[in-house]
Amino acid sequence: MLADPADLLTLAHASPAAVADHDKDAWLGLFARYHVVEDPVGGRPVLGGLYDPRRKRRGGDPLARFWDTFIAPNDIRFHVQRDDIVDGLTVVRDVTIETRLGRGVVAHAPMHLLYEATLDEGEPRIRRIAAHWEVAPMFAQVAGISPAKLAVGTSMATRMLRNLGLGGSIAFGAAVRSVGDPGKAAVKRLVDAAARGDSDALHTLGGRVVRDITKIIAAGDTVTASCTADGSPAVLCCYLDRGSLRVVRADVYA
Repeated sequence: MLADPADLLTLAHASPAAVADHDKDAWLGLFARYHVVEDPVGGRPVLGGLYDPRRKRRGGDPLARFWDTFIAPNDIRFHVQRDDIVDGLTVVRDVTIETRLGRGVVAHAPMHLLYEATLDEGEPRIRRIAAHWEVAPMFAQVAGISPAKLAVGTSMATRMLRNLGLGGSIAFGAAVRSVGDPGKAAVKRLVDAAARGDSDALHTLGGRVVRDITKIIAAGDTVTASCTADGSPAVLCCYLDRGSLRVVRADVYA
């Protein structure tokens, strides 16, 4: 597939626009027939186009339930930190998501967003979204014993159980477990080793010289970071072996 970067940016920007407008049909229409949404990375992915045992049919019902659970009841705003990056068929966004959950409860989640596109029925559509953000800090912002937070928490738990079932709700909460600070330290060691000229580290980073690491996020088995690569703004995405905490793959988007 050959795609115009402008078309890929338009596709990626259409997603938060539909979210802001609470336009469910427009948002669902952005996705390819077969799609994956990892939001957050480390939780149970939403798989579309496969057989859905809850609805007894094949299609996009899981994605619709995701919308009803996490998007429909909230006011979600995207605050862009740096210019978007188009790398092949992937658009990478460095953002902070502001979620207004009602009753004055607001949460902010620093995030690296990956939109992977494909050609579906002749049009570029979203094949995968990977939202890299940390669940524990988000939970901490909305947890509490105030009447507002208790009401928001009860409402969220009820929606999750209704739309995702007990297993899906537990899987979402399990996303709090990630490679965490040890994983972040492993990525820093990799980058430092590459800066010293270590050939293995440079090979893992695809020969790119990565510097100026900030905004380090651990989600699931991944660590992402805002950075520069060969002097240009970039985002680093590292995949770790959760047993050894060794970086087994690194993608540098610049």
